[in-house]
Amino acid sequence: MESRTQTNPIFLCVLAALVMAYGWGYRGIVGHEGGAMVPGALLGLAVCLGTARADWHRRAAVAGLCGAVGWAWGGSFSYMEQTLYTVSDSFLDVLYGYSVLFLLGGLWAGIGGAVLGLAFTLPRSHLQRLADPLTAIAAVFLLTYGAGLLFPKAYARLGDFTAVVFDDSDWFAASTVMAVSGVYFMLRPNERAEAALFFACGACWWLGYLGFTKFGGIQLGPPFRSESWGGVVGILAVLLLYLARQRNRAALMLGLYGLLGGGIAFALAVFVRHPVRVEWGPFALLGGTLQWKIAEESFGLFMGLAIALGVWRLAQGGLAPAAEDVPRKPLDLYAAFVLLVAIMWMNLRRGPERWVERYHVVPETVAGVSIWAWFFLGGLALSVPVLYALYLCARDRLYLLPERPHAKGSLLLLLVLWVTVFGGFAQMLPGAEEETFPLVDATFVGFAAVVTLMLLSQHRLARAPATTGGVPSSDPRWNVGLPYGLVWVGVPAFLVLISMASMAMQDGPASRARLRFGPEAYWREASRIMGTWDVLGRVDGVEDVPVPDDSLNVAAIEFRKNQTVAVSLRTGETLAPAHRWRHTDSVVWLDWNGLDSDSPGQAALGMAFAKGMLYIPWPPEKPAGFLVLERRGDQ
Repeated sequence: MESRTQTNPIFLCVLAALVMAYGWGYRGIVGHEGGAMVPGALLGLAVCLGTARADWHRRAAVAGLCGAVGWAWGGSFSYMEQTLYTVSDSFLDVLYGYSVLFLLGGLWAGIGGAVLGLAFTLPRSHLQRLADPLTAIAAVFLLTYGAGLLFPKAYARLGDFTAVVFDDSDWFAASTVMAVSGVYFMLRPNERAEAALFFACGACWWLGYLGFTKFGGIQLGPPFRSESWGGVVGILAVLLLYLARQRNRAALMLGLYGLLGGGIAFALAVFVRHPVRVEWGPFALLGGTLQWKIAEESFGLFMGLAIALGVWRLAQGGLAPAAEDVPRKPLDLYAAFVLLVAIMWMNLRRGPERWVERYHVVPETVAGVSIWAWFFLGGLALSVPVLYALYLCARDRLYLLPERPHAKGSLLLLLVLWVTVFGGFAQMLPGAEEETFPLVDATFVGFAAVVTLMLLSQHRLARAPATTGGVPSSDPRWNVGLPYGLVWVGVPAFLVLISMASMAMQDGPASRARLRFGPEAYWREASRIMGTWDVLGRVDGVEDVPVPDDSLNVAAIEFRKNQTVAVSLRTGETLAPAHRWRHTDSVVWLDWNGLDSDSPGQAALGMAFAKGMLYIPWPPEKPAGFLVLERRGDQ
């Protein structure tokens, strides 16, 4: 067996930390599950290529696939509210904010580490059987996405239903996973165990969401943020129990490292950002510049480091190579397709979305053809060479492909890295005047350049000897051990200390600070607007006695949980929602025609509460007084 000292822990940890720092910064501008797949994929590739394990070099693409799938689960998390609690002037609220960030980071990296561990421990045939139901589920997701494009009104109604009934959570995705894996279980007997794992994840998502939030009443970021966290707790529980029952202690250890390391990483990252956020001492010179990127990239950095430490323990402890019991090429090509085609379609489309919908820098049609049709054709043009290359690779005819597994994995990592760097640059460029461009892109290029140099410098890794023998994944030596438990014991003290240190940097609440508890809690203020308000009349100033006005055409206004606004006229007609409402800087705003980007009559109206009545500047186009409304008595 190869020497256990050949893997350089510093190189491994730095490489993993840097790719994850870049990846999480990139996820910050793209968002959602698709964006979270990029850092997961990069991390999976990096921890394989950063070791002196030839068997892991050959599994780099598969590890990238597992990392992408593992880190995608938490893409539905909402954590904006928690960061705003950490800049309040109430210790309980600050501690709550950091504690929830710890929970979310642990869930994210715990699932990611557990799924990534499968790449190092499962026989290739087992991984292939897991990929088959995953493909069926992804295909149905693609069909539902296409249906949403074809039937936007139905898609919007589904979104409204989700926001009102299911706390804007991923109930539809969880139900889809259960339905597809259930059908797969019945139709494919040879892969029933794998389909059952997906079904269990979907079912326990429902158990977690219903138990914690729907019936348990626990909401981490009420009232308008996604509350999918309870479902993700269920998914993590399924994965950890699955690994324990399979006696896969090595993958279980990596998942537990992610659970603890991800929690510490998220809380610590927001604390690292804190002096810039509150403009404390010398950091005031930065004026809050790049505060979000500091938090995101720090989170990725610390999280990547935690996973790398777990992988280094597997390498240093001599984990036995996983069985290569079926041909490698089919699963490797499948993984490369996901990383180079599927993930890119999910993420690079964000650029055109911003060009069209946010920055308005491109026309809606070109040569009589929809701009989205042109973008679709452009995506096909970029995908065809990749698909052709994979086709040639399947037939051993791709002469550009290097021979050594380490070089192949490095090429794949660099392609994912630099394509997303340029994709992020293109996405941000049209908003250069209002964004922090080009500083964000400068950090991306810096991370990517250093990672590229690190890979180019490690030619010795490409010649790593084959690994034979070793410690099986079921061996008790992969148990996390006492030091791991001691770190958990110190977590409460860690959260208390960073909460106290955060408050010590402030003279009072920072801008946009929010409270989670007490009568002035943000969610109480934001929630009191919801419901139907009947128009009483019009006044010149807030708190004036309303005077009935027969010229007013508006009879009532309904503020809905999904933050849309429906206006009822005196004729009895209810207009389709074209307006929305929001709570910003302790003020509830009515964005008149905020849902109609083509309307010239858009206005942001700051509403006020006084003596149980609601005052809205009126008329919206040119306010000359206030519309006075009273909450309907049957609510």
